[in-house]
Amino acid sequence: MSTGFAGSRSMDERRRRRLASESSESLEDSNEDTVSQNIARTHRFAAGQFPLRTIIFPRRWKLSVYYLPVLFCFASLIAADLYRPELTRPESALAGYLSLKTSPLSHVLSGALLLVSGQLALLIAALRTLSLHDFSGRYRLWKWVASGLFLFALCTTTNLHQVWVDTVIELKLFDWGPHTQLLAWMVPTLILGFSVALMTYLELRGDRAGLNMTIISVASYVACLTFQFTDNLIPGAAYHHLIGSGLLLFAHWCFFTSLLLHTHHLLYQSVDLPEKVPSRLTKFGGEYLRRRRIRRKAKRVAKALLRKKQQETARLEQEAAEQTRLETESEEKQSSVKAPAKSKEIESAPAPKEVASVPEKPKAPEPAETKSQPPAAKTVSRKKNKPAQKNIRVDQSHDPEQLKGLSKRERRKLQKQWREAERQNAAGEDSDWS
Repeated sequence: MSTGFAGSRSMDERRRRRLASESSESLEDSNEDTVSQNIARTHRFAAGQFPLRTIIFPRRWKLSVYYLPVLFCFASLIAADLYRPELTRPESALAGYLSLKTSPLSHVLSGALLLVSGQLALLIAALRTLSLHDFSGRYRLWKWVASGLFLFALCTTTNLHQVWVDTVIELKLFDWGPHTQLLAWMVPTLILGFSVALMTYLELRGDRAGLNMTIISVASYVACLTFQFTDNLIPGAAYHHLIGSGLLLFAHWCFFTSLLLHTHHLLYQSVDLPEKVPSRLTKFGGEYLRRRRIRRKAKRVAKALLRKKQQETARLEQEAAEQTRLETESEEKQSSVKAPAKSKEIESAPAPKEVASVPEKPKAPEPAETKSQPPAAKTVSRKKNKPAQKNIRVDQSHDPEQLKGLSKRERRKLQKQWREAERQNAAGEDSDWS
């Protein structure tokens, strides 16, 4: 019957849970309440438990004893190939040994450095297993990194990738035209390298120096692969092999240095992963997107306010135009009503003069008076017919269509004008008959 914890997947997880519970109990019993858990874990792995601390020094700058000689060695290889015509004769054996194209020295040194880097990855994995909070088993990623480095060292030393390329071409597994020989080993290398780089980045988030060196190493590998494709496009064909070899060796050295610095970080600072915090790029990008959303919203609000203002001004202009149109129409109607009245007054004005001139002519005897009696009868008869004309509607002689579309007040005003005109016409007729 199993005596493990409920929910545990393996012996490693049960062991870490037990160690975590024991360490928490020991911390609770201690009187040093001011010491944080990270410092307590650091003191728990004292220098006596790791003889490796005598090799990896506490001061980080002292690690230059390991990575600077490697850098000088690689630089001397490139310098020897660059000044090889001046140092040796072209047909000598030493000239072929110093050449980066034909000499196996650079491949052996690169393979040895990658082998040491793989061993450092295994050491980092062993240190990460001491973490009391890594219940997800993230330390296993370093074993995959070590496997990839060992495979890379094997291919660099024995040219195993060329055997794979020949096999692919013979069996016709892939057909990429003239680039088949290059892409047959580059595509698997890119896939494996991207996986290793991603796992390393996830583990090196707490170590700033190691992370920076890893980023430089990845950039150098990418530059080296890019140089393989654009070899014919770069001037200076005599130095192409020096540039490619220099980029590759520099990338190996940067990755070795990053692993060495991370080992120092795990030994002397903390074996736990740091808390996940947003990166500077994510913070800057989020702030930029937030400001961009605010600017867009401000632009939309400004456009809406401007559109509303334009609509308001258009409405006011339309109302003003309608008001002026109504005023002009009312003025035209008033002028059209006054014009017939004035014409009638002008026509009726000369009539009294003719009537007034008539009585001056006949200064005749009495028989003429008898002759002038019939017109008097006519005037009497017309005066009798006057009341009948007053019963006629005032607007009968005017167009009733003019009243449409007017307000009640304007209608009354227009009807009053019509009545005045009728009265003036009636007065003119009376004056004609008098």
